[in-house]
Amino acid sequence: MGRSSTWAGLFAWLCVSLFVPSGVAGIELTVSVTGQGKKCYGEQVSKHELLVIEFGVLSPPGSTVSVSVLSPSTTIFSDHDREKVKTAFTTYEAGPHWMCVQNDGPKPIEVNMTVLAGPQAKDYSKIAKKEHLEDTQITLRKVEETLRNYHSNVLYIRAREERMRETNDSTAFRVIGFCLFNVLLIIGVSGWQMLYFKRFFRSKKII
Repeated sequence: MGRSSTWAGLFAWLCVSLFVPSGVAGIELTVSVTGQGKKCYGEQVSKHELLVIEFGVLSPPGSTVSVSVLSPSTTIFSDHDREKVKTAFTTYEAGPHWMCVQNDGPKPIEVNMTVLAGPQAKDYSKIAKKEHLEDTQITLRKVEETLRNYHSNVLYIRAREERMRETNDSTAFRVIGFCLFNVLLIIGVSGWQMLYFKRFFRSKKII
C-alpha cells in the first residue's frame, strides 16, 4: 500500500509539473484607489469554474468601497459601502471576467484583493474529510480539475479564433467586392466620358 501510494504521488507530481499549465489560479494584490476612483482587474476564466473573490480595505480605517464582478455579458455580483466583501460563484460562460473596486470616499485608499479560481478556490480539506480521501487522491483530483479547466479554456480560445477568422473572411470579401465595384464604376464613368466628349466634338465639327 505504501509503495503504491508513493508511485501515485510521484505520478501526480509529474502531472502537475508537465501537463498542467502555469496560468494564474490565484492572486493576491494591494490596489491603491484615488478618491472616488475605480480600478478593475481582469482574469480569463473557464466555464463552470469556481471563483472566490475577496476585497478588504487596508487603510485608512473606516473607509468603504463598492465592488462589482462582471462576466463577458452581464454583471454577476455587486455590493456597496462595505469595508470587506467576499463572494463565491460558479461561472456560466468562459471568457474574461472583471473584478472592479470603487472608492466611495474623497481620500485615496489601499484595498487588498484576493482572487482564487478553480482548484485553488476549493477547500479540499473538507472534501477529504467528507469523502475520506488520501493526500494523493486529493492531488490527483486537483490535477483532474485543473486539466478540465485548461481544456475548457482551449475550446473557448479555439471557438473565438474561429469567430475571428470568419469575421476576417467576411471583411476581406466585402473589401474585395467594394474594390471591384469601384473598378467597374471607374471604367463605366470613363467610357461615358469618352462617348460624351466624342459626341461633343462631333457636334462642334472638331472631328
